Amino acid sequence: MKQKTFKFAVLAVSTAFTTQAIAQDITLRWALHPGAEADAVVEYFAPRYEEETGIKVIGEILPANQLRDQMSIEAIGDTDRWDMGYHSPGWFGTFAPHVLDLTPFIENHGFDVSAYPDLVINSHMTSSAREGEYIALPTTPAAPMLIHRADWFSHPDEQAAFEKEFGRALEVPKTFEELREVAGFFTREAGEMLAGEELERDLYGWTDALGAGVGITRSFIVILYSAGISGWDDNFQPDVGHPIVNEVADYFVDLAKNTAPREAQNWGFLEGLEMFRDGRLAMATMWPQGVGIVETEGGDAMGNVGYSTLPLWEGNIKGYTQGTPFLGGGGVFIFDTPNADEAFKFLKWMLQDNEVEWGKRSLQFSRKAHFQSEELRTLRPFYKGFLPTFEQVLQSVFIRQGIPEYGAVMWGGATDYITDVFSGDLTPEQAQERWVANMTDSFKAAGYLQ
Repeated sequence: MKQKTFKFAVLAVSTAFTTQAIAQDITLRWALHPGAEADAVVEYFAPRYEEETGIKVIGEILPANQLRDQMSIEAIGDTDRWDMGYHSPGWFGTFAPHVLDLTPFIENHGFDVSAYPDLVINSHMTSSAREGEYIALPTTPAAPMLIHRADWFSHPDEQAAFEKEFGRALEVPKTFEELREVAGFFTREAGEMLAGEELERDLYGWTDALGAGVGITRSFIVILYSAGISGWDDNFQPDVGHPIVNEVADYFVDLAKNTAPREAQNWGFLEGLEMFRDGRLAMATMWPQGVGIVETEGGDAMGNVGYSTLPLWEGNIKGYTQGTPFLGGGGVFIFDTPNADEAFKFLKWMLQDNEVEWGKRSLQFSRKAHFQSEELRTLRPFYKGFLPTFEQVLQSVFIRQGIPEYGAVMWGGATDYITDVFSGDLTPEQAQERWVANMTDSFKAAGYLQ
């Protein structure tokens, strides 16, 4: 009996040693977009996974403006440089031929797809470029919300002044027209009064990033999608020729030029939230990555930030009941390398088996547990307002189309349109005519239209 037990013990130790030795020969490589989530992978999850399994995970954080091109070069060259790559739904047309269908891995390893909201599944896990497949796992789905200074909105002096001017109570804007009124109300010069105190610096009613290129495009297209524009229909007929496009542009230019700081025209993404933090903004459009900025300890806004979904564009052509921005952020896909199965097991361990820890470390939230976890809701005081709002935001978002031409015809087209309208180089009608023509020509060249 003892001899038999000893033999089994030797076999068990030998097997464990062999498994560990095999594991130590495996190195997983991941091309990451910079951000808190990438830091969490590199600094916490990768070392912990290696400690538990012996499998090394190397996260390579690439510059955001080089990430797509570098991954594309490696994918087309079939170099196997990375086992995992950053998935942006707007880019997927470029990578569709090079990544694996994750359906077999999901089934084999028990990954719970239903843990995500339906729109996150549709946007970040599936694509019209690969119908019937799961092509990525969500890591950082993101869409913007409206933030406001709750203490100023509730101050008796501000309440009385607003009601006198507009004949209604000062409340968080429910429509974009109300947003413009409230933003104008709070836009003031140094020396004027705010909440019973004299302003030392100018105050602005609203802002978003308005910098040339990606900044102003992101800000404008969020409102454009909220108006119900998709870019094109199922038959690839452009809808950017609809009159509502120019209505949105006129509104956007007026709002930006009359209630946002001039500095906003230099901002690409989150920079303006520092001005909100410092008490110089009454409202701002905020992507969730910016919540740590506005709630900075010791900042003027800390503890006084109110969170809400984007307001409704009245008369939108889709019947939306709240602001409906595009769903941005990203996920992770798996390239066709010998390590594909091990890569999926690592992702399942990180995103599902340690889902609450992922939320804590990455500050990214998308699974149902992230919004239901009492541990997360109480982790920081402002999460009790922020997390339920972000959960509501994710219930009404636009899913970008997964065609290779998306970046050129929609994002690039929006950039050209709003840049020339904002500067006054073209009228909205002239810029719109060009956009429709360029989109139509691109779709004909791609064979979508005859």
